[in-house]
Amino acid sequence: MFKTVRVAVVLLVAVAIAVMLVQLRPRAEKQSRTTDGRLVEVVSTHPQTLPMIVEAYGTVAPRESLKLVAEVRGQVVAMHPAFIEGGFVKSGEVLLSIDPRDYELAVRRANVGIRQAQAELDRLAQDILNLKANLKLARSDVDLALAEVNRFKNLAGKNMTSQSVLDKADRQYLTSRERLQALENQLAVTGPDRIRLESQLEMARVAMEQASLDLERCQIDTPFDAWVTQKEVEVGQHLAAGQSVGSVYRAGAFDIEVKIPMADLAWFPDDGGSEQGLPVEVLFMETATPKLWHGRLARVKAALDQTTRTLPVVIEVDEPTSGGAMIAAADRLKPGMFVTVRIQGRQVKNVHRLPRHLVHDGDTVYLAADDQLSVRPVTILRRFKKSVLISDGLSDGDLVVTSPLSGAVPGMRIRLKTEDGIQKTED
Repeated sequence: MFKTVRVAVVLLVAVAIAVMLVQLRPRAEKQSRTTDGRLVEVVSTHPQTLPMIVEAYGTVAPRESLKLVAEVRGQVVAMHPAFIEGGFVKSGEVLLSIDPRDYELAVRRANVGIRQAQAELDRLAQDILNLKANLKLARSDVDLALAEVNRFKNLAGKNMTSQSVLDKADRQYLTSRERLQALENQLAVTGPDRIRLESQLEMARVAMEQASLDLERCQIDTPFDAWVTQKEVEVGQHLAAGQSVGSVYRAGAFDIEVKIPMADLAWFPDDGGSEQGLPVEVLFMETATPKLWHGRLARVKAALDQTTRTLPVVIEVDEPTSGGAMIAAADRLKPGMFVTVRIQGRQVKNVHRLPRHLVHDGDTVYLAADDQLSVRPVTILRRFKKSVLISDGLSDGDLVVTSPLSGAVPGMRIRLKTEDGIQKTED
């Protein structure tokens, strides 16, 4: 009996507790439904004034390169210590010398020939003076003989002299005339003789110039500061005329030919950058720290490349040739370098630069406005590998969505991720 009562009491207590819990349970409150948009990141865009950079690639080449040859034959007797591959020589320094003794003798022979020709010409001049003096005497003798003949003729008309005397006077007159004629003939041929001797003198002078020139050619030098790229001879070697001895190129003067697509020519100024040419940056990327040089666009070639249909242009780069700038080999521009060329074109105003992946199909961009997504078409001015320039369609301060969105439609709800956290929107 006691056990039954105890069980009944426990059941009653449990039922009472259950009823009390049901009565005291919390009531659910009605709340408004919230709709959260997609979480996106945005970037604010602003118009800029940018130079149009035209990028191309090319190989560095020396502006002036010389292949040195021997102009006279002979044995190499001396050589500049810097005349080795990679050596640097100043303008006018003698690279090598050829034995000059044969050419010194040729100069002496030519000098003797000049003196001989001049002496012959001087003797002819004196002969002419002597002939002119003899001609003067001969004319006087002819005049006297003629007067004597006339006098004897008058006497013969008066029967005061014999015919034999008159004949003798005539013979003397003819002899005087003959002597005068001979002198005149001698004087006449002095003209061709003078021309012949003057020609001989001129030929002797030409031989002298040739001999002096050959003597000068016994020394081979450079007309500019140069770097030696090749040496092909040694001291004691015998050279023939026209034999190659080495090659050099002008120090600090380089040309880079690059090929520009025709579409990129629109970014060049109409005046071509005036006489100085467009400024150019030349970069060599194959070092730990890229090397930079400054140059200019010197000229545009007249014909398109037949293979690529691009227009070749020539970039000129000048480096100082004095001091340590040319000694530090790592900092020098060298022929054969493959470099990146950035040509600075005309300025373009009010353009927006965006990463290329932010421009979607149909040249549109996603904008955030009033917590909604806006799809706006834009005008692409220029495309690069990683970015684009937009000339129309964006305004100052527009928020461009940078987060990838699948199934994006105009008007969809979005939330902006800011520096302070997440900005939520509610219906």
